[in-house]
Amino acid sequence: MSARILVVDDSPTIRKVVSSILLDREYEPLLAEDGQAALDLLVNEKVDLVLLDFVMPKMNGYQFCRELRANPELKNLPVVLMSAKGDKIRGQFVEQTGAIDAITKPFDARGLVAVVEGALKRQEEGRAGPVPDAAAMPADDANLLESIRPSRTSLSDDPALRRVQASQEFAIAIERLVSAELKKLKKLPLGTDDLVKRSIERAIRPDTMAALATLVRALSYGENTREVLAGDVSVISIAEILQLLDLQRQTGALSVFTREAEITLYVRNGRIDFASWRGLRSEFLFGRYLVEDGATTKDQLASALDSKSAGKLVGETLLELGHATTDAVARALVRQTSELVYEVVRWKNGRFSFSVGVDHPPAVKAALAMETSSLVMEGFRRVDEWRLIEGSFDFDDVLYRDQGAIERLDSETNLTGPERNVLAAIDSEKTIRELVNQMPGSSFEVCKILYQLLNSRLVRRKTTS
Repeated sequence: MSARILVVDDSPTIRKVVSSILLDREYEPLLAEDGQAALDLLVNEKVDLVLLDFVMPKMNGYQFCRELRANPELKNLPVVLMSAKGDKIRGQFVEQTGAIDAITKPFDARGLVAVVEGALKRQEEGRAGPVPDAAAMPADDANLLESIRPSRTSLSDDPALRRVQASQEFAIAIERLVSAELKKLKKLPLGTDDLVKRSIERAIRPDTMAALATLVRALSYGENTREVLAGDVSVISIAEILQLLDLQRQTGALSVFTREAEITLYVRNGRIDFASWRGLRSEFLFGRYLVEDGATTKDQLASALDSKSAGKLVGETLLELGHATTDAVARALVRQTSELVYEVVRWKNGRFSFSVGVDHPPAVKAALAMETSSLVMEGFRRVDEWRLIEGSFDFDDVLYRDQGAIERLDSETNLTGPERNVLAAIDSEKTIRELVNQMPGSSFEVCKILYQLLNSRLVRRKTTS
């Protein structure tokens, strides 16, 4: 009988992809959208392994493991963490929860199958290691902030209803924070937790949310900041806002945000000094540009990340350790900031806010003074290319190499290094999405190469029967 594997992830796409990989290898997948749903399923279903996301609403991966270890019948069930933060939290998570292994998103089919096979084999041979008692597992303070991220549920198009939905979600986040603190207190009257939750739900309304949003923005940038411009990206494009700030030689911070991500551009006299981000793909990590440029090695970058103190930038640490030069760090900053501008110009939905009086130390140190108009023009060019590229294939398509066409081409023309790397990664198994996630370079660069390879007939789509 094939192994039954429970896939716990709040992303329907991840659940679908992982389920497909497991079915192809003749495993039997069961699916749950969060930790609580997984626990409910395990009441009636027996499984051999759990593939567990770390960041989920209702109950995150750590909380799920603590509940699992508290159940005598489920205590020894093997768990594999699969998370975008796998490398960062792997050791701590495995040690504290008794997880058998961890894999970092994005992963390819072969990597996932190898981890699953290894975990099942270690469990079968009794090499999985001891699991902790639930009472001995540390409090979830370190993971609490992850549990209050925005949900992936789309907000209503109706402005009034959208404000109500946003205030409700904000109230839930506050409830989680307060409840975590209440649990630390002893001898509280019965029902205190529920009373606090109901009070928060009544207090957080669209009108109070507006005041809180202003306060949070001021705390983010400093007490002397003022929000002077805000709006909807679907009505006024970020390219237009950047052009306006350039024309008026404005200085401040332009934040563009969706429910999943945020990009902030720091502007001085209309020029862009620096960009920061959250919630985007790992391709925008600063270290990637240094490694691709050959200015530092992966090992040196890992060493800098391990020794970096709070509040210090990766580039500063690399300079202190002698792992990078000032010129190399400046080049990487320019590339990172440029790519973030190109990315945000593509956004069709979201909100923007421009605040003056912002004093952001990293932006002051970087002082790139990049010309806004040229960045916007390149952003427009990429938007046009993206439309052409994205209209030519589906990201779930699987590609294969046409060996005859490749041999004929090699006798006449040479491919570039990046083109050969992408061509070599095509194996008749990975989807285009998996290839983009696997390859170095930006998703735009990889997709452009795939588009060119498809048009030149060096690779073809694999048809499904």
